[in-house]
Amino acid sequence: MTRIGILRLNENPQFRDKIACVIGASMGVDIFFFRPRDVDFENRTIRGLFFDEDAWHPSMYEFPDVIYNHLPLSDADKELFNRLAAEIPFTTHRIGNKNVVLRQLAQEGSFQDVLIPMHRVKKGKTIFPLIEQYGKIVFKPANGKQGQRIYTIEQEGDQYRFSHLLESTVCSTGELISRIEEETKRNPMIVQPFIASQTIHGHSYCMRIHVAKGANGQWKLVKYFPFVSNNHQESVSHLSHGAFSTTRMDIFMKQNYPDQHEAISRRIVDFARRFPAYFDSFYAYPLDALGIDVGIGADGKIYLYEVNSLPGTRYVEFQAEYLAVQYCQYLATHGRPGVHGLDRGWMKERIEA
Repeated sequence: MTRIGILRLNENPQFRDKIACVIGASMGVDIFFFRPRDVDFENRTIRGLFFDEDAWHPSMYEFPDVIYNHLPLSDADKELFNRLAAEIPFTTHRIGNKNVVLRQLAQEGSFQDVLIPMHRVKKGKTIFPLIEQYGKIVFKPANGKQGQRIYTIEQEGDQYRFSHLLESTVCSTGELISRIEEETKRNPMIVQPFIASQTIHGHSYCMRIHVAKGANGQWKLVKYFPFVSNNHQESVSHLSHGAFSTTRMDIFMKQNYPDQHEAISRRIVDFARRFPAYFDSFYAYPLDALGIDVGIGADGKIYLYEVNSLPGTRYVEFQAEYLAVQYCQYLATHGRPGVHGLDRGWMKERIEA
């Protein structure tokens, strides 16, 4: 019987962990939950929790065949994760700096039609030719998280409007340069042309395409659904900013693209079928799931915003956990311990960020 250890950083199991255990039991798979501090390397045992009769129960376990993991944050957790990964396959790995990822995709060229031009910004003055070229631009961290610090900038006469969520300020040339350089000191930043992906009511949205590996390590489309801004004044939408979502894609697409909904839906499904394996091929370790954020322009074309590892499963918990358990079964016999991206993501062919 395959044994899967669910390694989480949170103190208690979450609902998704309960779902995984129930699914595992139906497949004849032994699954238990544990935290970093529950591992005893000296005795090669883990103090874990198993789910039965609608409750969690403690038990001692030998090391599992595969570890279904979150990503480590602290140095202590990274050390423990690395030590376990030296002998046990892990499911989830980092994909690395998004700037590097997008540049690599642009260089290879297979999905050039969905890529948005990207420019690294190191000095404040370099932003002005880009504003002149594109009109409205997006200014964001090269390796952002949960939609944080994503700004839009556009020129208004002799001044510039600098916006974040519902906050908007008008800056002089000098003030904008100072603001840009303040941000670049904190993190590497990039600029992209703003792509208007909007509902018929003028609310910005991005489409999340959730894909994951399942049986035999094959990529599957879990679901695609929009993150829609609650306020038409927001240019960028993200769930962490209070955007809402729907999983009734048939209704959403017909309402917003009455003449193109079938063609656009086919494009999304085709992209979800082809892109994950291509993206996965850039890494020396296997990826398990991706949250791919795209915009849909007024022309009906798909534009790739970013690719995320460890995508949230709030709206797709059963489907995501079902595939995750299947993938764990595959990794238990086909996984390669020792090669991983737990500390940091890296591509096979590294290029300058």
